[in-house]
Amino acid sequence: MGWKKIIIGEKMPDKDDPAYKEKREKAENAGKTFAETLRLNKAAAYVQGFATKHTKLFLGGVFAFVLFSVSLNLYRMCTAVQRHNNPVSAIERQEKTLHLQRHHQQQNEQREQEQNNQITNSRLNDEYEAYRED
Repeated sequence: MGWKKIIIGEKMPDKDDPAYKEKREKAENAGKTFAETLRLNKAAAYVQGFATKHTKLFLGGVFAFVLFSVSLNLYRMCTAVQRHNNPVSAIERQEKTLHLQRHHQQQNEQREQEQNNQITNSRLNDEYEAYRED
């Protein structure tokens, strides 16, 4: 294949070119059966009918979708640019995880101790009250 063919490409075949006629007919039939199977032809007809009846509403919806997509992309790009990623090694990540686990474990132990103290204090109060009543 020469450079000229790579850059310029091949000549576009005509619609009635006999060399490509069978290939084109196969592709058309495959496309038609695919559209009929998924009922894309009926959906396209419905959208086209709606666009014909309500032109301004349809164009407004299309432009709203485009503006929403562009603004969402801009927002995501801004958040990606503003985020400062400092390279973190695997060891640092593991140390951070272990530190968080130890920290949460200490908090859980403190909560359990407080709950146990409250239970024992309430028992002592109940026993004291029962002793006073005697």
